[in-house]
Amino acid sequence: MNVLIVKIGAIGDAVMALSMLDVLFRESSNARVTWVCGKTIEPLLQAFGKINEIIVLDDVKLLTGNSFEKATVIVTLWTRLFGRRFDLVVTAHPDSRYRWLSLPVLGKVRRVFRRDGRRTEPVPGRFHPDEYVRLVTGVDGPNALKARIPELRCALPEFLSPFFEGATQLVALAPGGAKNILRDDALRRWPVERYAAVCEMLLNSGVQVVLTGSSTDKWVCDSFKGLAVVDLIGKLSLPDLVAVYGSCDLVVTHDSGPLHLAALAGAPVLGLFGPTNPHEKLSLNGRNRMLWGGDDLPCRPCYDGKDYANCPRNLCMHDISVERVYREALQLLERGNVRKSI
Repeated sequence: MNVLIVKIGAIGDAVMALSMLDVLFRESSNARVTWVCGKTIEPLLQAFGKINEIIVLDDVKLLTGNSFEKATVIVTLWTRLFGRRFDLVVTAHPDSRYRWLSLPVLGKVRRVFRRDGRRTEPVPGRFHPDEYVRLVTGVDGPNALKARIPELRCALPEFLSPFFEGATQLVALAPGGAKNILRDDALRRWPVERYAAVCEMLLNSGVQVVLTGSSTDKWVCDSFKGLAVVDLIGKLSLPDLVAVYGSCDLVVTHDSGPLHLAALAGAPVLGLFGPTNPHEKLSLNGRNRMLWGGDDLPCRPCYDGKDYANCPRNLCMHDISVERVYREALQLLERGNVRKSI
């Protein structure tokens, strides 16, 4: 079966969408997959290794460029895809404009997320990886298959090996993130000063801490000055970050790309949620746990798939205390959920 997947999105969305690959290979051993993606997530898809062809477009110009730049990106993609035949074409975006990207291909079956009338997809409240499986199989209801996020094992960068070999218990914190090409979703972030307080408590308990994030997260570093953390912010590729998380005993973060990368690495996760629904994003299996702040707030969750409520004080995230996160982290560490890759 020859399949075209159009999924440009942010890191977290791309990780959850990998459930489509798992079900495709489960259902058809000879599946051949072509994936249209943006530059942001290309390294992750390349590391996954099972995708036959990755077509990369300039997602920055496509999403934020002027009319000429956007048209150039689309025409370049159309030129590459023109006249190609696929058994299945999947557009994993609810925004109908993304359907234009696969316009030149011949597809026997086309499946898309929709956002029109009564139906909004992915369906609010459902686990999003399950929704991606439903999209690619076309099966909903009691016969729908459950999603499995494939696990990605990456080699740890050599410069980190001495530190990881000597660590007894290792926790990664990701205080930044929640930012993509189009906007900064600050409402999703737990306050950085609370991450720093938890970090200090963990260090005092003999736990070693790694600070992780992309180069756009360097603003968090000042909050950790004077603390004996290993600062890896902006120093790792996406596959390297997956390798680090796979070598940790626990990853603590909010709803952001690192949350999903940790799940991809098979690491235990303590997820901190407020305006978004954790049941859509985090598999609450035996090794993961979530804290959802603001359970007495009638507005929670406020994210509708596009916008948030007008809440400048971010009350639901502030409802999660430092002591509660520290206590939950210690409990997860005491379980012995060790994921060492070296």
